[in-house]
Amino acid sequence: MDFIQKIERVFRTFSHINREDAENILLQLSPTFQDVEKLLTTPQDLEYGRNVIFKNELFEVLLIFLPHFSKTLVHDHGFSSGWIYVVDGSVLNLLYAKEKDGVKYERNEYYQEGELFSVEGDTTHAMYNPSLSATVTLHIYSPPLGTGQVYKPHE
Repeated sequence: MDFIQKIERVFRTFSHINREDAENILLQLSPTFQDVEKLLTTPQDLEYGRNVIFKNELFEVLLIFLPHFSKTLVHDHGFSSGWIYVVDGSVLNLLYAKEKDGVKYERNEYYQEGELFSVEGDTTHAMYNPSLSATVTLHIYSPPLGTGQVYKPHE
């Protein structure tokens, strides 16, 4: 059974998820770099590769590929909650506070291979790969993404 089939099988049993469910799902999937390697996309117009590998009316699952020293845009997730699992490498989750005229950096959290963190819809963040090696993360969102916003941080 390939990785996409595993995801489809797991998500057939859920109508909604919370952090505990997300942790259980990720334990069931036990994603490794070898599982997702063929599903990774290289950066095109952005610093990172992004591939939606599963989506239905309740959930969206995607892979992010961050080459060395690359980052995502500063963004939120609208009405979606998300759980991010570090499949390979390490990542800094850069957290921002919303202000009238944009966002301001607050702090960061460091995660490495095998660790999980969550982002609520109102969490404004960017992910940064601080290493010489690539980073791969697996994301689960519920409901699927669609109403998030991208921000330009204060310089």
